[in-house]
Amino acid sequence: MSPSPETADAAFRLADRIRSEQPWEVFAERIHRYEVHWNGLRIEMVRGPIVLEGYAVRVFRCRNDKTGVGFQASTDVSEEGLRTATEDAEGLTRYSEFPAKKVDLPATAPPSTPTVEIRDPRLWERPAESLGEYVETLFGAFDGKHGVVPSFGSVRATLSESSLANSFGLRTAHAGTSIDFEVAVKAFGGPEGPPPGEYWVNETTRRLEPERLPDQVEQWCRYAQDVRQASPPPTGDLPVVLPASVSSGILPLVIGFQFTGSARLRKIAPEIGRTVGIAGLSLHDDGRVPWAASSFPLDDEGTPSRRRTLIANGVVSELMYDALHAGAFDLPPTGNAVRGMEFGFRDWRRFLHRPVGTATTVVVDPGSGGSDAELIETAGDGVWVQQLGWAIPDPISTAFGGELRIGYRIRNGKLAESVRGGTVGGVVLAPPGAPSMLASVAAIGSTPTLTDGVQMPTLLVRSLTVAGSGR
Repeated sequence: MSPSPETADAAFRLADRIRSEQPWEVFAERIHRYEVHWNGLRIEMVRGPIVLEGYAVRVFRCRNDKTGVGFQASTDVSEEGLRTATEDAEGLTRYSEFPAKKVDLPATAPPSTPTVEIRDPRLWERPAESLGEYVETLFGAFDGKHGVVPSFGSVRATLSESSLANSFGLRTAHAGTSIDFEVAVKAFGGPEGPPPGEYWVNETTRRLEPERLPDQVEQWCRYAQDVRQASPPPTGDLPVVLPASVSSGILPLVIGFQFTGSARLRKIAPEIGRTVGIAGLSLHDDGRVPWAASSFPLDDEGTPSRRRTLIANGVVSELMYDALHAGAFDLPPTGNAVRGMEFGFRDWRRFLHRPVGTATTVVVDPGSGGSDAELIETAGDGVWVQQLGWAIPDPISTAFGGELRIGYRIRNGKLAESVRGGTVGGVVLAPPGAPSMLASVAAIGSTPTLTDGVQMPTLLVRSLTVAGSGR
């Protein structure tokens, strides 16, 4: 059973049945979910399609200088279900007040909805078969590998058709795909050798790319083997090289809170014009980056995505606003209302979540630091971080610290022995004069990489805290 290639129109049908004199919006999704799980080289479970249709109603009641906001999600699309959801949402407005005199939602879709590549055609045409062929290619890439196997893993594809309507006249819809992939690659040997090593892969993307698997598996196997041989990292404030795959676990959560109207309302957002990074560091929010996991043609309130420069040459340039926080500051929304983001993790059932202001795709401009090899040479003596486990930063303090799952010692400008264990941490943003990651960037690579929610080059940070027991 394959989904329809046309976008769902559930929000339009529901909107025609809402009877409310207060401003409202309804967001609806029709979801088809397919999953393959494996243990070793044996498929353990195949599921799908898991079909789910749901919606969320949000209503607003303006009272003096504040707005009551009510939200209710449901999978009951009957007349009674919609009436109950709307009444429950309206009832909640009495207990949830927001400091905005009014809320302006988009009134109409743009004449030409921005085109953003977020839908994998092969998944829409042959979802179950495409996933099966992907796993078959993955298993085939392990043929001939000695002492290295996939321990376990899964690939889960979500095909969603979203629609949005509101009392201001908006009617818009789009479709997209999302793939969550994970695999644990295990390296082992005889009892006389070092203990087994494991390298975990977790990726979220918009499309299947089986043609990349042979090269990727080669890398993953090498990292798993290097884990077996790794020694503890040194201790101290050291130069650290961070590829985009590591920065993707740090920057989006910090930028996605600190640079928003929510942070400004709490008086913790960086002021426009404040220097927060080195000269030459420019960072953007761009929901139009093709195939990025966080890109959309329109945000989840119907505002078109566009490129916004948050940091220009090290200086804060703009902030991001959803409709509620834009109303609090009498500003227009910026296309940054996103559903389904909780503490940096995405939920595939987005209709269950109210929209919040956050970053879409974080983009860092390439610099003059050159290739990864040139950045390593510039570092001289330090650590290359290949994978940092659970580095999830505190969005308020911006402090982060994660387990060094696998990295490499940099000696005399060259990669040396593998290291693991201990932690690597720091602070992304800090008050003027205090050390921070963005203010300590020593060099920015010249080649950007798209991974999860970022598109950026490798960074050389002059000093991050490494806590290990090696030399």
